[in-house]
Amino acid sequence: MEHDVRRETVLEAAATLFAQYGFRRTSLSEIAEAAGISRPTLYHLFDNKEVLFRQLANQRQNQAIEQAMAELADTAPLAERITRAILAYERIYYEPVADSPHGAEFMDLNQGAAMDDMIAGRNRLIGQLAGSLDVALVRGEIAFAAPHGGSRDFVELLILSINGMKKASGSISEFRQKIRDTCAIFMASLTPRTAS
Repeated sequence: MEHDVRRETVLEAAATLFAQYGFRRTSLSEIAEAAGISRPTLYHLFDNKEVLFRQLANQRQNQAIEQAMAELADTAPLAERITRAILAYERIYYEPVADSPHGAEFMDLNQGAAMDDMIAGRNRLIGQLAGSLDVALVRGEIAFAAPHGGSRDFVELLILSINGMKKASGSISEFRQKIRDTCAIFMASLTPRTAS
């Protein structure tokens, strides 16, 4: 238990320092000092700074997915739940990086060893969103226009569309609005036709 608490303390200290100074300019000694532990204790918890960064990215992604799942479990209409889930995920996982002056450096790091983790997390998110659509399909709440590839293909296209807007958005608030607009367009296409 104490080991887990120390690990969490180090991850939070590292997140703060990385945001302030960037990954490359932040030393393990500075992280250890900010976390209130010795450098040997830090090395006992994390082999090196790259491992620490990767675990921090995984922690943030897990938190983002958990929050997205909480939004999906709500009783609001499906379109609202999908939109809020994606907004929650991006708020926790992407926005802190985008808002940091060192965001480009973090994105470069995510292209390296952490890429597999990032892809696995994205696939988990897609699976959760697609699962919500599948439940709604079974209940008759929504319907796909034929032909279609299914819930997973639909969600993958939605997420790809949103990812493409990240660099095109001038601010976080603009990006959030683009998410809302894109989700509204996609979800409107799933509204079942009323019987005539």
